[in-house]
Amino acid sequence: MFDVGSRDGGANIVLATSNDQRHPPENMMDGTEETFWSSTGLYPQEFIMSFGHMMDVQRVSISSYNIRHLQIEKCTSSDGSTFEPLTEKDLPQTDGQLQNEDIDIQTKATHLRFIVTAGYDHFIAVHKLNIAGNALHG
Repeated sequence: MFDVGSRDGGANIVLATSNDQRHPPENMMDGTEETFWSSTGLYPQEFIMSFGHMMDVQRVSISSYNIRHLQIEKCTSSDGSTFEPLTEKDLPQTDGQLQNEDIDIQTKATHLRFIVTAGYDHFIAVHKLNIAGNALHG
């Protein structure tokens, strides 16, 4: 398995509901916890990661601040037109520490949509996103 959600693997963020030029969505994919994507308030907030082709996804690891409720959906079409629910999770409040969550999802997808329906504050941040899986060939 490798990080199929990295830019080196061909993935990119194709949509984000908030875009602060100081904290762009691409910061989630740079492999470091020092940079981050920040929402600009209100809920829901969402972003869509596109892999470019079908991936066998095993696990999502996310490092974030202030996310209370997260939903993850998948799409198997190349155009990203139809998503179906995969899982949802309530994340614990961590009082100034990063929320580090590993979420097993084991699915095939060309796109993943992450929807934050509630937060512990007006703003949330995603510092690091790792999508463990493998490329599917054929």
